[in-house]
Amino acid sequence: MPDTFQSVVIGGVAGIVSAVITYFSTRSKIRLDLAAQYDKDLQESRLQVYKELWAMLEPLARYARDASVTYSVIHTISVETRQWYFQKGGIYLTERSRSPYFELKKAMQPVLDASECKSRADKEIDPQQLERIVAAGSALRTALSDDIGTKRLSRV
Repeated sequence: MPDTFQSVVIGGVAGIVSAVITYFSTRSKIRLDLAAQYDKDLQESRLQVYKELWAMLEPLARYARDASVTYSVIHTISVETRQWYFQKGGIYLTERSRSPYFELKKAMQPVLDASECKSRADKEIDPQQLERIVAAGSALRTALSDDIGTKRLSRV
């Protein structure tokens, strides 16, 4: 009888230990699966809103611009990017892309504040100011593409 009792106790303990291990491993796997799905959904959402922001920056292209960059162009970009930030994409900016976003806003602000620019809205802006704005736009686009991994080297 003692051997039978001992076998039952050992079997019961082993069953309980097995159940506890299964519970914690299953719980851990569920958490990992949920985190992976969240990351995937976040990345997909980020991609969509980043594409919109990217398009807004086209007038600041370094090469082959369609038109001169004027106060009106900078004002339009400023308004559109502000609306994008508060209505769609600001919440998706990572730490890495948030700083370049605000650096672009800072680079555009002197043009927006200059009364001589406002009064002559279709006059091309100063080349030095334009270069700072173009560089800031380029830095932001680089940060956006790094966030979503579009410029990574393919691994063979």
